[in-house]
Amino acid sequence: MVARARDGNFVSYTLQQAHCVKRAALFERLCGRRPISSDPTRFLSSTSCILLAVGAAVSVSPAAHAQTGPTIEAGVTTDERVRGLSWSEGRTAAHVFGSLPVTTNIAVGAEATTLRGSKRHGGAEIGVDLNASYGGRIGLANYYAMAIGHVFPGGDGEQDYAEAQAGIGGALGPASLTLLASYAPPQDAIGGSNFYRRLEGRFGFWGSPLALNAHVGRSSGSVDDPARAERLRPGGAYNDWAIGGEYNLAPLSFTLRYSDTDIRSEDIRVPAASADYGARITAGANIRF
Repeated sequence: MVARARDGNFVSYTLQQAHCVKRAALFERLCGRRPISSDPTRFLSSTSCILLAVGAAVSVSPAAHAQTGPTIEAGVTTDERVRGLSWSEGRTAAHVFGSLPVTTNIAVGAEATTLRGSKRHGGAEIGVDLNASYGGRIGLANYYAMAIGHVFPGGDGEQDYAEAQAGIGGALGPASLTLLASYAPPQDAIGGSNFYRRLEGRFGFWGSPLALNAHVGRSSGSVDDPARAERLRPGGAYNDWAIGGEYNLAPLSFTLRYSDTDIRSEDIRVPAASADYGARITAGANIRF
């Protein structure tokens, strides 16, 4: 599944995707046959061929790991949840997302998501994310930095805001771990600043299109306007977590996820704009071109 900028790991995914394409080519050259899976991000081999391919891939230059072509994805989910909060009033949402490489390390992207008149975003029906990113590789680790603009056409009052994001991650066999941080400087639209950090992990099963993923995150920040700060941090600083699975049948992918937060209803000052923050199971389907 292509992960989007809002989720914090789109760039790391595209770097990993390009890296796996290179590994697939190395696998064929070293082992004399193609990977079993048609999806280059999940291929199999005997133990000896895996070690040969991975060992050779380590010597590939950072430019080889950058995004190699445009990415387009469309999808639907039973609830658009971001950092444990619903952005679609707890209802079904659809999205269209795309990314275009500018150089081997720089990409620009955009995403439009239906928000169903979200009270969290001033009644906006659509949310648009615009981003520019730089990514690369140091040794076995992928890294990226990204600037994101969140735009909410038709939302009442001042709703748009910007944030910066950075992350670093690595993989060992079928397991990967990523640490990311997002910071939105003080802005009227969010009633202060917002600082989010997250640790996420993913585990794929050899020979299977199934993968598991989980994360734990924390949101905090300064408060200039208590009412507006409730938009991204209902009740103040809070933790969120999720665990789920992906089933990939390229170009399709299907997701199932459980998410929750430790937000307490008694701490919320603006209930109407801070709803849908508790435990939730969501399902989604995506197609990537």
